Amino acid sequence: MKLKTFAAAAFFMLTTPLALALETTPYVYRTVAEQPQNQNDREIAALFDRWNAALKTGNAAAVTSLYAPDAILQPTVSNQVRNTAALIQDYFEHFLAGKPVGQINYREIRHLGPDAAMDSGVYTFALTNADGSKREVQARYTFIYERIDGQWKILNHHSSAMPQVQKQLHASH
Repeated sequence: MKLKTFAAAAFFMLTTPLALALETTPYVYRTVAEQPQNQNDREIAALFDRWNAALKTGNAAAVTSLYAPDAILQPTVSNQVRNTAALIQDYFEHFLAGKPVGQINYREIRHLGPDAAMDSGVYTFALTNADGSKREVQARYTFIYERIDGQWKILNHHSSAMPQVQKQLHASH
């Protein structure tokens, strides 16, 4: 009986550090999401590509034009919720300085009606620091789109950096 108790105690003492280490190792998405097979889903997925292309122009007004007039942006690198076109543009004027290039790692698309859809998942941004060095930031995202006057606009955009950050993120391409 004492031997069984000792063996059980030894097992837990030896495996607890491993279990804690596994729990604290951040999960990193390293793949690129595949294009959806469904045509309606591909239409929604292309809206991210349109937004990402606007980011690459470096023009904050071009990015802001993709948002609905009453859009809400809950950005990754600002504590301030942006709920007007002027505030959204202000955010992008600062964010675009890092020359962001986004890539979807994981996505789920949901159609909320004929004129509304949600694209949520994980994306990684390659950013350029002021000194020219590069870094990558992985974040969770949700875009809610609404078709307004025949054009898809971003109604709500929420982005939050991963809570468990790996020291150096290297997403596979």
